[in-house]
Amino acid sequence: MLFDVLFFGFPLVIAFCLAAHAVRESDPRFWLPTVSTGAYCLFYLVGGREVLLYLCMGLLMGGGMLNSGGLAG
Repeated sequence: MLFDVLFFGFPLVIAFCLAAHAVRESDPRFWLPTVSTGAYCLFYLVGGREVLLYLCMGLLMGGGMLNSGGLAG
């Protein structure tokens, strides 16, 4: 599913690239974004996928309602 590629695949690849860069350059400033992105990926696997799906669906439904004049009195 494209949703998984966008919200899990890309951050996972970015985390691996940041970790490789931190090891190659011996620069510790790249470890914090690596760990943060890895923590996000773990959150996504544990149950964050549903949270992000619910938020996206809520935004889509609210945008559709506002676009169609659903709240116009």
